[in-house]
Amino acid sequence: MFGRLILYGALALAIGIVVVSACGGPEAQTRASPTPAPSASRSLSPSPVPSTSATATARPSATTTAVPTVAPSPGSSPATACPRTTGGNASNQAQLVAVRVAHQPGFDRLVFEFGQSTAPGPFGMPAYTIEAATSLSGPSGQLVTITGNALFGARFQNASTQNPNNTPSYTGSTDLKPTTPLIKEVKLVEDFERVLLWGVGLDHLACPKVSELAGPFRVVLDFPTPP
Repeated sequence: MFGRLILYGALALAIGIVVVSACGGPEAQTRASPTPAPSASRSLSPSPVPSTSATATARPSATTTAVPTVAPSPGSSPATACPRTTGGNASNQAQLVAVRVAHQPGFDRLVFEFGQSTAPGPFGMPAYTIEAATSLSGPSGQLVTITGNALFGARFQNASTQNPNNTPSYTGSTDLKPTTPLIKEVKLVEDFERVLLWGVGLDHLACPKVSELAGPFRVVLDFPTPP
């Protein structure tokens, strides 16, 4: 019994020595300084890389505007589209006796036929001018409407549909509207002081071949057409 008491006392003394040693010794653990976490505000955005390709500014290219080809209005045509044709003799006198229109393979034919006149002067082919026109007007200056998309004038000097005694030498129509493919209308525009003017309206512009024939005297206009 006594021996147990001694053992317990020795054990208590040893425990006290250990506790005192532990309290008076250096710290067994070193506190590590916390490593500061990177601040979110310091996150670096990637710097923009300048583009090496230059931005091209497109310049509008020059626009070529084609001038539209305007079809001649009815009763008109380019005045210089076909050459002017002249003939006859300014001193000759004649009377218009016939106007004929007919279609032949490859052309429409218009014929002005002349006969003897009692007007002072030699009888023969009167002076004439055949040309494209933009418009035609009578002695009063009023424009004369003629069917077609191109227009020709056939002017004769020292010629008339009326004889000097005021009797007609020409008794046919003064406004012909044939069924030919190209010639649409042939119309008397002027018959004044022995100046005679006829207008020829065409479906489209075509330059005529002009011929003179004798026995009887005739002026022939052949306007080309498809065969």
